[in-house]
Amino acid sequence: MLQRCLLACMAFLLAASACADTLLVAAGAGYRRPVMQLLEDFTQSSGIRAEASFGNMKQVETQARQNPGIALLIGDRAFLEPMGLAERFQHLGTGQLVLVAARGQAIASLDELREPRFKRIALPDRTKAVYGKAAATCLERLGLAQPLQGRLLEVATVPQVGAYVATGEVDAGFVNRTEALALQGRAGASIDAPQDCYAPIELSVGVLQGRADGAAARAFLDYLASPAARRVLERHGM
Repeated sequence: MLQRCLLACMAFLLAASACADTLLVAAGAGYRRPVMQLLEDFTQSSGIRAEASFGNMKQVETQARQNPGIALLIGDRAFLEPMGLAERFQHLGTGQLVLVAARGQAIASLDELREPRFKRIALPDRTKAVYGKAAATCLERLGLAQPLQGRLLEVATVPQVGAYVATGEVDAGFVNRTEALALQGRAGASIDAPQDCYAPIELSVGVLQGRADGAAARAFLDYLASPAARRVLERHGM
């Protein structure tokens, strides 16, 4: 009986240790590629297992509220801050809105979207995704919102826009630079949207109140401030 109790205690302690050494992060789906590479690099260098869940920012907020194990949120600060979940923020980079045309389509300016050849133009959900909000703001400021009414297709996330562009289901789509880089070879021309046509996009990590005191979260925040993390972000256009 004593031996069984000791074995049970050891199993509990090992499970607790494993949980303590695991970092849980929630992030905007548009940053999936750089975040996954950051987590992989961090795990290799630290030995600490790191996992992430992704979605639009409304989904990220829901995940954070429902799962107390999530210690950090990664996304646009303008979306993270109003959630009221983070005790502080750490700057990671600056986002860039990009229009990517479908394969075979050339485009030199956003004004060309008026042309009949652009029948369907995708953007992320403007109420739930920062790049959807940025795209909608940009079109409004450039006087394109009204002319393109009826041709705009809103989908949930940046990767979904990329998939629609790559398969030719739309003629063009608004994504971030990270997705635009990933689409190279599978899409047509791409152009950066003028940075003065939408609010600055500040990619940040939100440190959740009372959840980031563990060694794993502290180690990851230190890693994010390192040159190695900076190189990963730069490779993904931030």
